[in-house]
Parts: sequence; C-alpha cells; structure tokens
Amino acid sequence: MTHVVYAFGDFLLDPLTRELRRGSVVENLPVSTVDCLIYLVQHRNRSVGRDELASAVWGRMDVSEASLTQAIMRLRRVVGDASCIRTTPRLGYRWAFEPTREQSSEPPPAIDSHHTAAAPAPAPSATRNTRIAWMAGVSMFVLAIAASAAWWFSTRTTTDRPAVPPDSSTAGPVAVMVLPAGVDAAGEWAWLRFGLMDLIANQLRDGGLTTTPSETTVGLINAKRLDADTLEVDPSFAKVTTLLVKPQVAQAGGVWNIQLSANGPGAMKRVAEAQDADVLVAARRAADTLLVRLGHTPPMRPGAPQGVEELAQRIAAAGLAGQLDVARTIAEHATPEQLARPEIGLALSYVDFYKGDYQASRARCEALLEQVSAERDPHMRALVINQLAVIDFREQKFADAGARFDKALELLRFVNDPKAKAAAYTGRGGVDVLAGRLDAATAEMGQARLLHEMSNDAYGMARVDLNLGAIAMYRGQPLVAVPLFEQTAERFEMLAVREARDSALRSLAEAYAMLLEHDKALAATERLVREGTQAPNARERWWNTLSRAVSLAGVGRLDEAVVLLQRIRKDSDPAADAAVRSEADAALADIAFVRADYAEAGRSSRAALTPALESANDQDYFGAWFTRIRALQATGDVAGAAAESSRLKDWVAKSPNDRRTLYLRLLEAQQARGEQRSDAALAAFADALARAERSGIPEDILATASPYAQALVDAGRIDEASALAGRVAPWSERDLRSALIEAHVYDAMHNPDAAQRALRRARELAGERSLTAPVR
Repeated sequence: MTHVVYAFGDFLLDPLTRELRRGSVVENLPVSTVDCLIYLVQHRNRSVGRDELASAVWGRMDVSEASLTQAIMRLRRVVGDASCIRTTPRLGYRWAFEPTREQSSEPPPAIDSHHTAAAPAPAPSATRNTRIAWMAGVSMFVLAIAASAAWWFSTRTTTDRPAVPPDSSTAGPVAVMVLPAGVDAAGEWAWLRFGLMDLIANQLRDGGLTTTPSETTVGLINAKRLDADTLEVDPSFAKVTTLLVKPQVAQAGGVWNIQLSANGPGAMKRVAEAQDADVLVAARRAADTLLVRLGHTPPMRPGAPQGVEELAQRIAAAGLAGQLDVARTIAEHATPEQLARPEIGLALSYVDFYKGDYQASRARCEALLEQVSAERDPHMRALVINQLAVIDFREQKFADAGARFDKALELLRFVNDPKAKAAAYTGRGGVDVLAGRLDAATAEMGQARLLHEMSNDAYGMARVDLNLGAIAMYRGQPLVAVPLFEQTAERFEMLAVREARDSALRSLAEAYAMLLEHDKALAATERLVREGTQAPNARERWWNTLSRAVSLAGVGRLDEAVVLLQRIRKDSDPAADAAVRSEADAALADIAFVRADYAEAGRSSRAALTPALESANDQDYFGAWFTRIRALQATGDVAGAAAESSRLKDWVAKSPNDRRTLYLRLLEAQQARGEQRSDAALAAFADALARAERSGIPEDILATASPYAQALVDAGRIDEASALAGRVAPWSERDLRSALIEAHVYDAMHNPDAAQRALRRARELAGERSLTAPVR
C-alpha cells in the first residue's frame, strides 16, 4: 500500500517512518522534532499556532516555549535555510520552503527476525593570581576539551537504513543504555564485559536508536549513579526515558549464548537471544533481534578481515576500563593484516594520544590518511582528520586545527554520526575562542551541545559547558564562568573522566583568582597534585603542577610554589612541554617580583618570552612581557622600560583587546611616575581605573588601584586616596594589595592605630611576599 511522502530541496520527509532523509542519509533528529516538521509540512497552506503545534506533537499545550523554539531551530539548521519556517507574529509558524511536492512511496518490507543478516561490524574507535590573573590561560582549559575524551569513538561506517513503523508500545522518545555484560566464561574472556557492551551499544545506535555512549555508562556506574543490578539510573543524566539493556553471556559446548534483557518505563520489557560459535556474531544477532522487536531495522555493514572486530573490541574494552597499557599490549599481538586496518590504526592513535605521545598519535593518523580516501570511506577519513585536528590543538597549531575541523565537518555533512560532528564543532569552537571570535565560538558550541543532547551524551554536554565557561572567561565574566566550571568538574568526577575533570579544576582556579578568592583557588587545585602521579598523560600532569604552583603563590606560599615550578623546569620535556615550561618561567618571574628580587624577575620573564608561549597563550605572553617591564621600572631603568613598552605596544596593536589596553595604560602611568611626570601619571591611572571598573573584574580593579593609591598619597591628594581605599575595602580581608592600600592611606591620614591594624592584616595575608615590593 502506497503512502504520501514530501520532497523539498535535497530532502525527503516520510510521515510513516517519521524520517527526514537528505539523499540516502537519515538525519538524526528527536522524534518530537520530526513530528513538528511533519505537522508544519502537512499544514503548509496556513500558519500553525504554537498551542496547536504543541498539542499535535506533544499531546498537550503546556509545552515550554524553549522546547518548541529549540525544535524549530533544529529544523532550520538541518535544512540549512532559516526562512524555511517563517515565524508568524503573535501566532506561530508556517512552512515556507518552495517547492514542496507530494510523492507516493511504498512502505519498507517487513523483516523476519529469524532470518536477519548479521554482517560483521567494523570495530568502534572511538592566573595565575599574583602572576596577573587576568591572563586567563584559556588555551590551557580548552586544550583538554576540544578532543573527544572517549578514544573508543565509533569508527563504523554509517550506512543507510530503511526503518519500519515503531512498535506502538515503545512510542515516544527513548534512550537506550547498554550495561556491562555479565560473563559466565573462563577468565580469558573477561574483556567481554566491556567489549560486548560497546559492540551492542554501537549496533543499536546504528539501528536508529538514541544510545548513551559507553564511556558515559561506565562513568555513571563508577560514580554509583547507575545500579547495574537493580537497573536504576540517576534521572539527572537521562534527558529522555531510559531503556536499560543488560547482556548476559554464557558458553557451553563451544557455543556462545547471548541474552539481552531490555527494561523500560512501566512494565515495558523485551528479551532477545542468539547463539553462535563466534561470540561477536552471536552478540550482533541478539542486538539485531532486539532492534526488530523495538521497531527498528538492523544496519548492514561491510565486512572486515578475520579477527579485526574482536581485536578492536578488546582494545575498546581496555580503554573503557581505563587500562591504556593493556590496550597497547593487546595490539602488540595483532597480525600485520589486522594492524593494517584503519579501525585498529585509529584506535591505537587514541591510545597514544591519551598516553601523551602526540607524535606517535600523529604518525598513525597521517599514515591512515594515505590509506583512507574521502570517496571510499568519508566517515573514517573524517574521524582521522578530527583526531589530527585535536593533536594540532594540543600542540598549539591552532590555524591548522581549525582548517582540519572544517574539513571533518564537511566530510561528516552527509554522515549520520552526531557524536563525531559534535566533536568537530567543539574543536572548531575552541579555535575560535582563542582567535577572539567569541560569537562564532558560542554558536559552534551550541551546535555541539544539541548534538550531544540528541545522543543522550552527558559527558559531551559537560565538555561543551566547560568550553562555554572558557568563553565567559575570555569575555571577562568570571562570575558567569565559576558555576559552569564547578558543575562540569563535578560531572566529570562522577563520570570518572579524569583529564577533563582536571581541566575544569584548573579553569575554576583561574576564575577564583580573578575574583580574589585565593583560598578557593587553592582548594580547587588540591586534587590536581595529590593525584598527579597517577595521571596517564604526562603532558597534562605538568599543567596540573603549574596550576597548583600559581595557586600556592596566590596565598603567599612562595617556597612551595617555587619547588613545583622548578620541578617543571627540571623534569618536563623541553620540546613536548615547551609551553608549560615557559609558563613556569613566567610564574617564577612573578614570584621574584613580589619578593622584590627585580633582577631575577627580569631574567625569568625574559626566559618566558618564547615563541612556544606566544603561540600557546598570547595572553600569558603579554603577561610575561608586562612583568619584565615592571621589573625594569622597579630597578629605575626608565629608558629600558620605555623601549620595552614601545615594543609591547606595537605587539598589542596587532591583536588588541580591552584588557591589554587597560594594562598598557598602567605601564604608561608607572613610566610617567618614573620620569617624575606626576600629572600625566595620575591621569593615566585614572583612565586605567575607569577601564577596570567597566570590566567589573576584582583582579583588574585591584591591579590598578594599588599603584594609583600610592601615587595619590605621594602627590598629597589624600582625600582621593581615601576614597579609592574605600572602594577596594571589601577585599581587604582576603587580598594583600587591598590591605596595603588601607595601611598606606591610614598612615598618610595620621591614623596610626588604623594603619597598624591594616598592616597586621597585610602581614597575615602576605605569607612569604615582601611588603616592600611595589604593589601589584
């Protein structure tokens, strides 16, 4: 029996199967979003009211405006033309894509669950406070996020899949979560616990079901947010109703039996079984049978050489268990034919990457590009390019990374892999953050978050939220960033994603330092060093060490900070860790400055001014240069400071921003003081303070107020100095500079008791910092 389908542009909309196809590819959209499209197209001769649309799609009119707006935005993005759905003022929406044609179509054939083909599936792959906290090291916390932390990213080729009408009892949005398999077999088969979980999850995902990524499932179990025995999951991690699938594996007489028990809302339950001498074949057959019973068509895939799938699943299982050395050992026993397969090559590239061996990871990917063409396998090629882009990002080759992310997105345009697309959008957004293209970055992160939400990927959504926090920091909004960093650190902790959690904690410490919450910044870094020796990625361990050292310096524990910074200089790799070594030099320069050792501050800051730091984080490069000029000014080298300031001003002109302009004005004010031009100095300080107060960032305000207050006292303008001290007084209990401002002003006002009280507070806050150093 024929039915009507709708054709427009490159798309075909099938109301029976509830699918939107672009060519031969099915767009991955929530059911409610497709239903919105169907209703709008079917009533395209008129405008559809919001209440009418909500009632038709969701069965009720009390649907949030956000849900409806999000569905419309998704449809506009997918179609690629915002005018395809017009907004009718005070009413609703109208379908406006012309021409939209009605066609006849035959329904897909019924599927016999006892004769479902089980083709082999390719394998899954996968501030510094005293150091000028305003130089938020955004690259530091975006680096770990742009990558997909789940190296066992699926590398299966996504294929066209005709769908059948869904089982009426499973109607509505359902997300599948496959649990680790129960294995009743000898010890050598222990890898099946995670291996089969991942294989079955991939099979169900390719069959059209929204399936939670395996790494998220493992993280929830580790965090006790999912009980694999009682089949209860924390609802905060499930955006839609969850169908839990528990695989049970047993071997008897050389035959494997796989049973899948699927338990859903209410009394919903499905059971599927399959047997075969090959455990992977049996698992695929069981997954295919379950797909049919849930109203979906099993996917068809090209085959792979004997043993490749098992090898890839075993590598994936080791990765899911966090055993990267085991994953590498497994691969060492592979045959040359198996190692030649791109699925294995990419999986091993992920292993190298998460061990911190970026060079080896890059070499594997570049070899794969020679092997995999865009015409033959665009999906695999896109995943390889994505991984190369991530490596470029980690190595601070941001222009190269951006170009690769763009290429990956182009290849993924017609591929049904929302997770890979989300990773590319996240990476592209990270590049735009560092280039200062914040609006573009925000839009790209939004695209990524929607894709993760469609995949029920709690980890992916947290990763995007971390990047949104980074954007807030770049916008000078630490108050906005703090809750994002706190929430994502907690989420990554729950999901047992160590590297991403560390990145969130480093970012949180940066934000707290900008807000003068130095104790909180220190607390945020406690776990970084305590657990640092266990972190698998040596590169990231040094960034953790740096963050801890800077936070220690922020509370005046300078000796401890120096020990950590010198450890970085002594033990890190000069080539692979060039950027963090330069950051350590910059931090050592700041510590020397607050100890009034200006010669050492000049030497260390000069050492920090490397191409590696400029490329990795030009904000901190500017900060090191700022410290070098301040050291010259403090030693009375007025001419040297003027020459360096001129060079810095030329450098800033190539990439200006409001905060750099603010700190350039501070340098001009200090230079004028050194040249005995009091009026010019005070005018420059006043301008800098006005800029700082517009930013609203406490660190900026105090960095300006400290030298300004002293200049006012020196000029005998005590009333103005007193007013300034009052403006920064709220921070005098937690920041050394504010306490010193009060002490200087009270002394100038001839109020010795108040001056002594303020000085006592300053001594308590100073730690090992010199009270005679110029206030910063």
